[in-house]
Amino acid sequence: MESKSTQSQPDMKKHEMQMRRITSYQALWRPLDNKGHFWFTYFDGDRERTEDLDVDNFRIMLDILDTDKPIFGDHSTSAVAVHWPDNDIQTGAWA
Repeated sequence: MESKSTQSQPDMKKHEMQMRRITSYQALWRPLDNKGHFWFTYFDGDRERTEDLDVDNFRIMLDILDTDKPIFGDHSTSAVAVHWPDNDIQTGAWA
């Protein structure tokens, strides 16, 4: 009998977060499902959909996105971050 520490584990790929600057977003709520999702448009023009979120996580996401500060996100994990303080960086994802 194998101990727990030596039992084989299923291959699990850990997703590496790819935070990119979001230039706009669209929020879609489906009341019949009690779920919603977002479409992020990134600085490079890519438009991607997040995973479905429950009401609490959807509300949190809306609160975070309600800012004039630069927002970064990863649609595949539904992660968002707000950048501050203001800076003069004008290249790449910061532009």
